[in-house]
Amino acid sequence: MAQAYQNILVAIDGSKQAHNAFLQALQTARTNYGHIFLLTVLDIWNEDYHYDFKKSEERDNYTDRLVKKTQKQLNGLKEEAANYGFTDLDIHIRFGNPKTVIAHDFTIDHAVDLILLGPTGKGVVARALVGSTASYVVRSASCDVLISHFGN
Repeated sequence: MAQAYQNILVAIDGSKQAHNAFLQALQTARTNYGHIFLLTVLDIWNEDYHYDFKKSEERDNYTDRLVKKTQKQLNGLKEEAANYGFTDLDIHIRFGNPKTVIAHDFTIDHAVDLILLGPTGKGVVARALVGSTASYVVRSASCDVLISHFGN
């Protein structure tokens, strides 16, 4: 028997791979009459952001700018979904470690039964240093996880 997914989480990091996972989620949600959660997890203490946190007001301003840019990106995806005729979608921004927020915190808080991810949005060096979020989520999540190669 095929699983009917009702609460689908799509992790968005701005990469082409994440966008492909989003497109796959649209198809899956339409087929199952499911709900999509678009989630971006901001790890502002990660060195990948290349920001010097010496003054608290600079850090606050940076965080505001980062949240606004992320909100704009997620709203664009919500609009894209609406253009495909899909409106059962919420957007979320959380702070923390993307691995644990995706695999545990958000999934539990929203009764997620499917997580869709792109294979990675990072380069080879960043993946080696930080580890693959997708790999961690596949190993640790308590629900089904699909690594989408859709559109590649």
